[in-house]
Amino acid sequence: MPYSSLGDFIKAADAVGEVEYVEGADLKLDVGCLTELLGERSGPMPVFDKIPGYPPGYRVCSNTIKSMRRFCLALDLPLDIHPLELLRLWREKRKSAALIPAKVVKDGPILECVQEGDGVNLEAFPAPLWHPGDGGRYIGTADNVIVGDPDQDWINVGVYRGMVQSRNRMSLWINPMKHGRILVERHWNKGQAAPVAVVLGCEPVTWMSGSMSPPLGTSEYDMAGAFRGAPVDIVHLPLTGLPVPAGADLVVEGFIPPVTEETAQEGPFGEWPGYYTHQGLETVVRIQRIYHRKNPIINGAPPLRPLGWSNIQI
Repeated sequence: MPYSSLGDFIKAADAVGEVEYVEGADLKLDVGCLTELLGERSGPMPVFDKIPGYPPGYRVCSNTIKSMRRFCLALDLPLDIHPLELLRLWREKRKSAALIPAKVVKDGPILECVQEGDGVNLEAFPAPLWHPGDGGRYIGTADNVIVGDPDQDWINVGVYRGMVQSRNRMSLWINPMKHGRILVERHWNKGQAAPVAVVLGCEPVTWMSGSMSPPLGTSEYDMAGAFRGAPVDIVHLPLTGLPVPAGADLVVEGFIPPVTEETAQEGPFGEWPGYYTHQGLETVVRIQRIYHRKNPIINGAPPLRPLGWSNIQI
């Protein structure tokens, strides 16, 4: 049965003993350290709440599908199977899965709360310093970045790291060869900033589908539908019209100006290979609106490589 939200998945994982609730963890000293320790030991999924300086219910969840059992749970596969059997079932699922277009709905929990204008404040949400040598606080490590093609009816969903710059700015590091950067530059070539939406918490299958690279013109939402066995419910954001999961927890909406107009210092960041990667002037999102549930959950993936599409297949 596909999950409609990250919260639903957490409840299901908790029911099979795969969740550890942690209260009072420090964003700079504890969250990244505990995430790594639990990940190294194939431990439970930590859900951090009552974070100092933030309202209770503003949570951070990490290592969502780091264990085989949680990976199987997300994909509705048997939980306690041998790794080779999981590989066989995953191969079969990939071969048999047919694209399922996303389903447009009029409303969803993501629209419960809206910040706009001078009320926009990205810093109101907990963003950890995942590693002591990081260049800043990364709120986008298990995110989905949505950009549309200005010339065709096609939406790309990518996973690109996002760093908090200020109340109304976040930076994104999108490599030049990525589909998201290609589409952003198509907007720039037309002399316009690129509309963008950044999803900072949603159910794991939709999130991980964003890390795949289907052919240009194929939306990752359709691939998520194939692996979920049901369409992803999406709502179109009022400002840009970009589609985001209706059951998402936190979404940033805005525009990416050309790098000739504005950039921000991004990185370094401790990536999954075990060393710090890339720092420099990168693209920024001029945040116009922030949408969130009343009690949002931010999904985080560092610092360990999650069990996912790319390393479960051979």
